Amino acid sequence: MPFVMRDANGQILAIYREMSAGAEEYLPPNHPSVQEFVHHNGSGHGEKPTMLQSDLDMIRVYEDLTDILLSKNIVMLTDFPPAAQDKLMRRKRLRSSLSPITELLDSTDEDDQELL
Repeated sequence: MPFVMRDANGQILAIYREMSAGAEEYLPPNHPSVQEFVHHNGSGHGEKPTMLQSDLDMIRVYEDLTDILLSKNIVMLTDFPPAAQDKLMRRKRLRSSLSPITELLDSTDEDDQELL
């Protein structure tokens, strides 16, 4: 991995784990073209979210899912390895400490909408 598919201009259109039709060129994962594609998710124009932004968005989803599972006692905090427990608790404390700031920003957005 990865095998790349390119457009007529030589830009990477897609990356595949295995060789497939139209994706027969192998590039090492650290190749600058591969890195740029992954960073820009195939778009150099900001039309699509970057992989990094997608990862950050998914982290929030996983965090919320974990909170739901814990609150419903489907899983217990002690089911996680100690390192994961520490990370979950650290993240929960961080979100708690930022809660007043988030509420302030949310109320500001609502006020702005009322003025429109």
